[in-house]
Amino acid sequence: MTHTVRPARRGSPRLAWVLPLLAGCGGLGGQPPEQPPVVRGPDGREYRLVVRGPYRAYYDAGGRLQRIDYDQDGDGRPDHIAHHDGSPTPRLLEVDEDRDAFVDRWEVYGPDGALLKVGSAARAGGGPSVWTFPGPGGIPARREHDQDGDGRPERVEILREGVLAAVELDLDRDGRIDRWQAWSEGGLVSEEVDTDGDGRPDVRIRHGRGGATEGAERLRQ
Repeated sequence: MTHTVRPARRGSPRLAWVLPLLAGCGGLGGQPPEQPPVVRGPDGREYRLVVRGPYRAYYDAGGRLQRIDYDQDGDGRPDHIAHHDGSPTPRLLEVDEDRDAFVDRWEVYGPDGALLKVGSAARAGGGPSVWTFPGPGGIPARREHDQDGDGRPERVEILREGVLAAVELDLDRDGRIDRWQAWSEGGLVSEEVDTDGDGRPDVRIRHGRGGATEGAERLRQ
């Protein structure tokens, strides 16, 4: 079964959420209305603030849109944060899906507004523990798992049409892949292992049904 990479539930701030807001805040094209008040933003810097209902748009001194906060439930804490950094379209969206005051979903966009990857958190208050990269039609093509939060994935999954085809592992957590696995029809077929730490596989292991080891061979260097 395959799953498409879609925005978060309950009004996720994809571009359809952000762009109409720019016009509503007087910021069509990324420019604020005339002379909004100056406030100190969540990051401690000064911004010009435009408020429209549950939306708060922050502009820098040059009139460039930096951030939009959306407080959907009115509890005084933004549930969706769009980081624009001067661009009319956001580069990063942060979403608090369960409304516990912690971000648990991240959506990263390219300059053309295309979705590049989606992050999810395994624990409240932590950073992204899994990044999912969409392929054609929004079907996941790659997943990167970073459970220890060091910014370096220890497990990378390659998917073809949403089905697991290969896995790359960093078992010693040194930032380099040391085991490469081939998968087919939900089962492990073979592995190539770097046993001497030079970054290249030197042993190949073959697997049969159920993942049982059928044989191994040393690869030529």
